[in-house]
This record gives sequence, C-alpha cells and structure tokens, in this order.
Amino acid sequence: MKRTNSQNIWLKRQKKDVFVKLSRARGYRSRAAYKLIEINKKFKIINQNSKVVDLGASPGGWTQVVAELQHKKNQIIAIDKKQMEPIESCKFIYDDISNFLKYDETLERNYFDVILSDMAANSSGHRFTDQANAEKIYYLAHSFALKYLAKNGSFVCKIFRNSLEKTTLQNIKERFSLVKIYKPNSSRKDSKEIYLIAIGFNNLHKDKMLLT
Repeated sequence: MKRTNSQNIWLKRQKKDVFVKLSRARGYRSRAAYKLIEINKKFKIINQNSKVVDLGASPGGWTQVVAELQHKKNQIIAIDKKQMEPIESCKFIYDDISNFLKYDETLERNYFDVILSDMAANSSGHRFTDQANAEKIYYLAHSFALKYLAKNGSFVCKIFRNSLEKTTLQNIKERFSLVKIYKPNSSRKDSKEIYLIAIGFNNLHKDKMLLT
C-alpha cells in the first residue's frame, strides 16, 4: 500500500529525531521516556521508594523510566485500556481509568506518592473536538490524582497550550504547594503539549473532590 504524504513526513521526522535514536539505543518503548527523565531531573518527584501510578501507560516508556528509578519492587502500577508488554517490578492493570473513579476495589485504601499522566487523544483534525477531548482526559487524570494521591504527593500531567493552561493553573494551585508548567527539550517544538507539575498535595478535602 502506498504511503500518504503525512505518513512520509512522519517517517522522515522519526529518522532525524535524536530522541527516537536514543530511545532505541537504550531500549525504551517510546521517545516519551526522555520527557519524564527531564521532568524528574528538574523537579525530583520520583525517588527510590516512591509508590507510583502511570495512567494511560501503554506502550510503557514512562513506566520503564520509573522502574529504573525504583529501589523496591512492586511499587509501580500502570493502568491502560490498551494492552502492554510486562515490565519487571510493575503491576499492569488492563482497565479504563474512569472505572477507578466509580469503584476502588483494586486500589482500595492505597494512596500513592506520584501519579503520572502522559495521555493524549488521537487528533481528529477538528480543533474544537480535539480541545474537548484534551479537557476530558485532563479532568479524568486530575480526578484520579485527587482521589488516590497521598498527602504531599506529586501529580504530573500532559496538557496543551491555549486550552487548559490558565484555568488549570488557577484550580490546581488550591490543592498543591507548588505548581509549574514545563516543556521538556525532548518535547517537539511544534507540539502544543506542555506538562503540569504539581507538588505537595493537600488532601484535607479529598472527599469533596471526587467525581459523582
């Protein structure tokens, strides 16, 4: 089958991308691994003993990075409705994240030091649809974090410029002691993606913040 022009452009970019080459050399499943490496180097949110949840984890690039940083086994939970190849010391849960906001048998009475989300919807090519999808994904991850983060925990989430940035900052500053917006060097310059870094969770009013 003949490739489309957009597919040819993507393949050409992949061949030139230094982070694609580095990821392959180090055995990472995606170039996104380097985004988390940069984030953690700057903000030091994950340490050897952190209990971590990786939302929308497949194919597992971020989970691999967390596993490298861990001292203890079974400190990582990866959740996705797409299947993912196993990663040592990681528990993978094949499920839709929204289900954990309705019931919590799987994670019952567990709170986590770090909750990560590099989730993004596939582009539809329609600006307003893409914006609505981005907002839906962010609020899903945000609600999960408010429910399952331990006191003083950290939340890292992909968002996009010109959609969630201002309202997100206003709302989340009430729940965390430090909130920053960060764009790693490994994030492509033509991408509107940025990362919300929220550190020092105040869970005093957690029960009021759950989705209904």
